[in-house]
Amino acid sequence: MQGAAYDSLEAFYRAAYGETLVEVAAPVALGTTLIAARQGAGDYSDAPVPDLVITRGLSRLIPCTLDVGGGRFRANVPRNAFVVVPPRTQTTILLDRPNMIETLAIPYAPLRALCAEHPLPQDGHFGGLHRHALESPAFTAAFVRITTEIRAGNLNGPMFVEGLLMQLVAMMMATADRPLPIPRGGLAPWQLSRATEYLQEHHAEAVSLRELATLVDLSVFHFARAFKISTGLPPHRYQTAIRMERARLLLATTSAPVTEIAFALGYDSSQSFARAFRGTHAISPTRFRQQRERVG
Repeated sequence: MQGAAYDSLEAFYRAAYGETLVEVAAPVALGTTLIAARQGAGDYSDAPVPDLVITRGLSRLIPCTLDVGGGRFRANVPRNAFVVVPPRTQTTILLDRPNMIETLAIPYAPLRALCAEHPLPQDGHFGGLHRHALESPAFTAAFVRITTEIRAGNLNGPMFVEGLLMQLVAMMMATADRPLPIPRGGLAPWQLSRATEYLQEHHAEAVSLRELATLVDLSVFHFARAFKISTGLPPHRYQTAIRMERARLLLATTSAPVTEIAFALGYDSSQSFARAFRGTHAISPTRFRQQRERVG
């Protein structure tokens, strides 16, 4: 199937890895498509497509062998790290363990037109960015805001998403051959890693600000401010995002009742879970599950 021509990453993914799909959200801006998938260990190499592909790893740590346009390299890709693939690039993606991913497939020609005043590379190749996984709290924050807006389907989505896509491109241009700077006033890398890992591991619990601040040796005030600078979200909203991420997976891949999912995620009732889910996605959990059932 990789020898065939595909006009989008979505078309290729449906043909090659359709059984792994968890979600394909309708495009909001520039034809940008959000794809979520649950991959097993093995070969998930992609055929060349005209999209600029940005993939976020959602699993804890994935040992893998990659070639995404900058030469083959070996990596242990942590959660919230990104792999960026230029348009029309044949990839090598060999995973040692199963992984959950979220991918933005951005048609590159419309993106270049949107950023016409800036010197985007004509071929969509961002140099050294394709030789390693990208880790950046600022990049993560912008990516999460885009995926949230796409899922919500808000009327103001296209303009908002276009602005965020331009931010992503600006950061990619700046980091093509060097790491992005840590935002001034944010958490140190070890503090951010410890806090976010703790929230992942205790996503169904009522985690307090004092608990998180103590974990990284900061005052509550300093921690709350620095966490938002680093991630773009206050801690309680970051935890909600983790819960919604897990909710989407459970709704799409299991037949568990909504009430059971609500309790598993730490909500005290299906009603409170439904309110939180609708606030993020603009639809009910039941409706979301029905839409995902039609993906295949």
